[in-house]
Amino acid sequence: MFQDVDVFDHHEQSLFRSLETAQCDGLASATGHAAFSEAMTALDRLVDEREEHLYSPLAADPLTRDYISRLDGQIHGLSSRIDILRTHIELGLMADSDNRDALDASLHNLIRQLRTRFRREAALIPVYAGWLDRTANSAAAAVAAR
Repeated sequence: MFQDVDVFDHHEQSLFRSLETAQCDGLASATGHAAFSEAMTALDRLVDEREEHLYSPLAADPLTRDYISRLDGQIHGLSSRIDILRTHIELGLMADSDNRDALDASLHNLIRQLRTRFRREAALIPVYAGWLDRTANSAAAAVAAR
């Protein structure tokens, strides 16, 4: 299960590579627009995977539930800002907005907000590692008791 962390890292790196391509090429370009779309697909996949493999098991465990709840509260505001920036960019791209400078500025802010979110979520990795050790030890003890 700890390989999940490697998968998260891989998807996070892929996300930021695509966002950096979109930023360098500009959202007005076909490559920038495509890179942004790829990044949003990667973001959706990463958020879903983290929810399923990281947040859900830790939130279900009585020993880590409060920590996850506090972290979720901190990240909620960031997530809202990320959603607003993402929606602004997506709607601007769909409408072929003439104000590409505003979209590029929103993309820059989106990248900053995502980096902040993932930096805060990185605090979960040691908690997740401890949870894995504890659950593995509990499973081993249950098998040994049989």
